[in-house]
Amino acid sequence: MKTLIKQLPSIVAVLGMVAGVAPRLSARQSVPPIVGTYTIRSGVPASDSELTPEVRALVTRGDAFTGARRYAAAEREYRRAAEIARQQGHLPSHTLWHLACAFYYEGALQQAATVLEQLTTEAEQSGDIAVEALALYNSAWLNGRSGSGRLAGTKLDRVRNLLRSPYMPSAVRNQLDVMLAQPGDVAVKP
Repeated sequence: MKTLIKQLPSIVAVLGMVAGVAPRLSARQSVPPIVGTYTIRSGVPASDSELTPEVRALVTRGDAFTGARRYAAAEREYRRAAEIARQQGHLPSHTLWHLACAFYYEGALQQAATVLEQLTTEAEQSGDIAVEALALYNSAWLNGRSGSGRLAGTKLDRVRNLLRSPYMPSAVRNQLDVMLAQPGDVAVKP
């Protein structure tokens, strides 16, 4: 586990996550810039109206469990929060991001990637191209780190295709362009 942590590119401390700062898997910014009305945050932003009081309470409990390294309990809280968000008609983007991070901190990279792949699919179905691209990029990053370089390469090709869309918010496009330009940031095998 210590080896895994040493290899991380700028992970937010668990204490920051408990304080409400979204953890990040691969972003290199320490302070999110504000571009127009869209704020770039590390990871995946909450969808519109996703964080109702009930969902927020479960995410906060999950963050506390993650901070205490009680990952199974955290994962249960995040799953419950995601289900409630879906029942309320919201894309559980922020909630699933936290679930993926709990798996990541636990060292379960494939499970974290699977959660982000699920989020990619849900975002695509709901028409949220920005969340789709961010989740897909982070899924590729995780797949690359876990040794699935070819799968990571395929996902990065999909991210590049999404970035061509005129509907992609320019702030997200700029963030992903910077991350895609970092050689070796995602371990890809030909």
